[in-house]
Amino acid sequence: MQADGRREPSSFLSTIEPFHIDPERWWVDKPVSDYSTLKPEPDRDILLIVGDGHCVIDDLFRFFNMDFPFDLMCMNYSTKIVPPTLKIHHYIAGDSHAPDMREQARRMKGKALRHCWNVDEHGNFDIRWSRNKSKGWNGTTTNLGVKIGIALGYMKIVLAGCPMDNLGNWYTSKLSDDDIKKYKNHTAHLWKWTEIASRPIGRFIRSMSGNTKDLLGEPTVEWLEDC
Repeated sequence: MQADGRREPSSFLSTIEPFHIDPERWWVDKPVSDYSTLKPEPDRDILLIVGDGHCVIDDLFRFFNMDFPFDLMCMNYSTKIVPPTLKIHHYIAGDSHAPDMREQARRMKGKALRHCWNVDEHGNFDIRWSRNKSKGWNGTTTNLGVKIGIALGYMKIVLAGCPMDNLGNWYTSKLSDDDIKKYKNHTAHLWKWTEIASRPIGRFIRSMSGNTKDLLGEPTVEWLEDC
């Protein structure tokens, strides 16, 4: 508990750090000295992370009905499924080296702060996150989003469209049969979410659906109010 009565922010549990990406000198790491500059609404405590799961539309409707102010983080293709009237504050792509993810990031230039894990040689992202210089990334994009939310000090992180199951994405029917994403099984990553749910950071995270909801719990009005 802080001196003003507010709960300790989640950022004290952060295990990653951000670096500014200079498109002209992408190989140079320039640490972000003030994390608050990466949070568009410094006093806003709720972060909604939107994924591409098959359940994303239903998840969004149910979260919106709780009627809380929030910052919005979209990952991968979910920028195409959120209501166009919403302000997107953060965009992330775990596979930022992939051409389709670079294209999505290009479209978000000037519209959101664009985060990635891999080194960006093409100027499509604004911030690169790193555990340290010797370790790579071994989680899902949702996992990266949660870690960024923790680092930025959000008190309540809600997952929508992130069920971590094998039922496909909202765009699965549009994919050709030879597209690797059509049959991707996210249950292979459940061990990581089981670990997260059992650690201190688990109390900062809830999910609207699927296996992540079973592990982390579903957000309630009471939980969202308790910041």
